[in-house]
Amino acid sequence: MPFSIIQHDLITMRTDVIVNATDRFYSGGGGVDRAIHRAAGPELFEACGYLGRLRHGEVKATGGYNLPVKYIFHTSGPRWTGGSDRELLLLGNCYRNSITLAREKSCRSLAFPLISSKGKHFPKEVALTIAIDAIRESLAQSDDIEVYLVVYGEHMKTLSENLFPQVQQIIEENYRPSSTYVEDIVPSDSLIQEPELKARILCAIQEDISGKTESDTDYDTPTEVDIDRLIDDLLNHPTQKYLDRIPIDENFAQMLTRILKERGLKHAEVYDELGMSNVGFWKLLKGKSNPSKMTVFGLAVALKLSIEETREMLLKSGYAINPSSLQDVIIAGLIQKNIHDRYAMDELLYALDLQLLPGAIID
Repeated sequence: MPFSIIQHDLITMRTDVIVNATDRFYSGGGGVDRAIHRAAGPELFEACGYLGRLRHGEVKATGGYNLPVKYIFHTSGPRWTGGSDRELLLLGNCYRNSITLAREKSCRSLAFPLISSKGKHFPKEVALTIAIDAIRESLAQSDDIEVYLVVYGEHMKTLSENLFPQVQQIIEENYRPSSTYVEDIVPSDSLIQEPELKARILCAIQEDISGKTESDTDYDTPTEVDIDRLIDDLLNHPTQKYLDRIPIDENFAQMLTRILKERGLKHAEVYDELGMSNVGFWKLLKGKSNPSKMTVFGLAVALKLSIEETREMLLKSGYAINPSSLQDVIIAGLIQKNIHDRYAMDELLYALDLQLLPGAIID
């Protein structure tokens, strides 16, 4: 497999190249940059002085010095300023240009840190999404180089290494890149479980627009309005007016109440795990508030739901699993593999700089 996400210490990787996420002055001031300078020795700092200022997305090479690699590539990721100042393109260029330079130098393996994920304030998931998309795009041209995305941290000492190959498999099988990273991406039709759901929502929307009743409306009848956009809007924004017209026999509150009873769980066991108050949980049970998508995922883990039950609970809250969201794909994939170890899942999400489940505690 030419691309892998692994748990490791970047400075001990025995690849031809490791990539250093630095600033334009190669200052070695913090994080992975400081660790690489300390491990490589003072010769690295001296060599960087001859490279010239480093622009965002640009890549320059030095020797490996005291590190077990042929080269250290230095690249500067952009700072997040809202997504409108070419940050997405520039961050992707850090990965693409590094792989291009590795090929030019006949290197066979290369290891990246997750660039711009913390010090440059990129939103959670965006930095990881860009990394994976840029690496896969570069390798689609040719798989002549082994590429590793390395995550590491002291908090991960107890994390099972078996989770990383499983996450890799989940991403390969279920993740589908999108052209946008900043806006909310609409859910895929293929993940809606009830075959007639979309047709029935279409019927309800047509009735509202045209004044027709259900008996007057053919599910297959086209309409001049942008039906796909309206349906996607419905599934992404559960508080808007069409939510109560989704034909679901059991609503979210009723499903949650039923599962708690079937599992014989006390309310406190669940809301404590989610970091939720008794009052907040009571509002969910009584249908007085609608949960966030991450709260539904948290409930799925706490209640040890199957992937089918998770999809159903999401749907009844007005959401769907988004195949263009690494956050959704990874959490849903672990649930599908019957992995409900909350501590391990929190550590994994933290390592990948993704949003944690509600109530997460990371030491």
